[in-house]
Amino acid sequence: MDQSLRLLFDRALADEPEPAPGDLAGQAMATGTSLRRRRHGLMAAGAAGLAAIVALGVVNVATPTERSLPPAPVPAGFGMLLNPACESPVRDTATDVSIFLTTDITDQQRSAMSQVLHADPAVRSLAYESREEAHARYQRMFEDAPELVAAVKPSQLPESFRIKLTRQSQYANLAARVERLPGVDEIVGSECPAGTSVRPAN
Repeated sequence: MDQSLRLLFDRALADEPEPAPGDLAGQAMATGTSLRRRRHGLMAAGAAGLAAIVALGVVNVATPTERSLPPAPVPAGFGMLLNPACESPVRDTATDVSIFLTTDITDQQRSAMSQVLHADPAVRSLAYESREEAHARYQRMFEDAPELVAAVKPSQLPESFRIKLTRQSQYANLAARVERLPGVDEIVGSECPAGTSVRPAN
């Protein structure tokens, strides 16, 4: 993930002080934080981040030299689509893990990762989510913001593996085993209430 976008996302998740005058990115993230309070935490922060990306994308599309380029992928941090009932990101108390995949992952790498995860003793359950499935869930989560829904295509959202851990203490060890596998973009731990997970039922 682009480090500047990662920084903006992290600031959106935290209760940051008021940004300095003229800091447009900081003001956008402050707006995202305000929205987050009204729309159950992380989900709204993602919407604010996506709104900023969409606005930048509109500017780029309007530039003649950029017309032929495909839409930029939404970084995993903005497109994680986690269940707002869960607390994310967390480490020591994680009950669930989302492993977001790179845009250029091969079928062989995806298959190998699936086999590794299925065999890992920390994994209680494992589900794969395609870009199309992530997009369908994104549409449901942001159905009250049609401008965001219309601006994001399936190809811009990351594929992922969604994991339910056997024990809360196992996130760090699992992440260490998985983070260097080819095709891994980002690993996010979440603490979810009993009976829920980072992948809400369709």
